Amino acid sequence: MNRVINETEVEEHFNKHDLRAKCAGDAETPEHAQALMTHADAKMTKRVYRRKCEVVQPLR
Repeated sequence: MNRVINETEVEEHFNKHDLRAKCAGDAETPEHAQALMTHADAKMTKRVYRRKCEVVQPLR
């Protein structure tokens, strides 16, 4: 973390859980995120790691 803060424009501290959440959040689908996190249960992935809002299509 110190190296990243010193060598980039990142200013906030982070930990390994933040990196996992970023990886899961950037996955194209919830299923892909689940595979990346190696979770047996999709509920865990969705509850803990999928922090971004899902894009939905309007009904009308």
